[in-house]
Order: sequence, then C-alpha cells, then structure tokens
Amino acid sequence: MHTYTWDEYYEKFYDWTEKTQVKNLSALTSLGDADEVAEIIIELQFDFHAPDYLLQKAIEEKVKFSGTDLVTFLDFCDEKLVEKAVCNSAEKLTADDMEELCGFVDDDIIIGICKARKIALPEELHEWDDFDEAEIKDEEPWIYEEPKKTSFWADFLAVFGVTAFVGGVKKRRQHNGR
Repeated sequence: MHTYTWDEYYEKFYDWTEKTQVKNLSALTSLGDADEVAEIIIELQFDFHAPDYLLQKAIEEKVKFSGTDLVTFLDFCDEKLVEKAVCNSAEKLTADDMEELCGFVDDDIIIGICKARKIALPEELHEWDDFDEAEIKDEEPWIYEEPKKTSFWADFLAVFGVTAFVGGVKKRRQHNGR
C-alpha cells in the first residue's frame, strides 16, 4: 500500500474523487498544520466516518485547532472526539472561543480551561462567579482520559460473585428458619 506524507496527501486531495480521498486517509504517515487538517476534516464531512477518523488521528498527534474549527466540527464529528480536541487545543483557545463552545462542550472542561488560562467565563456560566472554588473533578479537568474498561470475565465474575453471595444468604436464612 502506498503511504502519504501530509504534504503529498494535501497536495493531491482536491484532484482525487471523494472515494479516493477517504481511502487514502489510512495511508497518511503524519499530519500537517492545524488549519490544513481542519480544512480537510471539514471537506470530508460528506462521509460518515472519515471526519472522525482524521480528527482522532489529529488528537493522537496533539494538533491544536482554533475555536472556530472546533465549533464547526460539532456539526458532523462525534461530540466526545470534539471534546478531546478542545482539551488538546486548550492553550490556543480564547474567551470568545469558550463562549462559542459553551453549551456544546462539558461545562467542567470550559471552566477548567478558563481557570487555567485565566480568561473570563462564558456569559452562560456566570453562576460560577467565584470559579476558583468551584467543585471541579481534577486540577486539570480538560485533560481527557479514556474510561477504564473491564473485561467480560471481570464483569461476569463480579455479577456471579454477588449472585452467589445473595444466594448463600438466602440459603442460610432458610436453613435458620428466617
């Protein structure tokens, strides 16, 4: 399979058919400038999965997008992926960006970024006037962490253990005449 650097992919992108644009995404070896990556994500919105694929790749490479691009992504990308991208882009975002993202991104993320960057909270969140004392999950709540997943067997054994325990209590009660 042929691989493409970002420059090669970006240069040929508009010459390819939509099908080829999407197919060649998996052949990318790197990404480029945030503005170009955002442009391509937006151009790929005709496809259901392609924008999310490229956005995930951008998140992994810590690409920092503008607030305007992040707001645009909300129209066709997975909301959780956009939240991750917002977290990655925190140092680049402004008070105006926070205002635009407010209501679309988790409030804790918005508050955490505003607090860390020492920028004004969006109007909608002014109930948090003294947000230094706001109950925030972490010191840096905008850092996204994947939820820990348990295995099938761990879940099964947990349910089985509870069921066995409850069954044992019932048997003892019946045996003791309760």
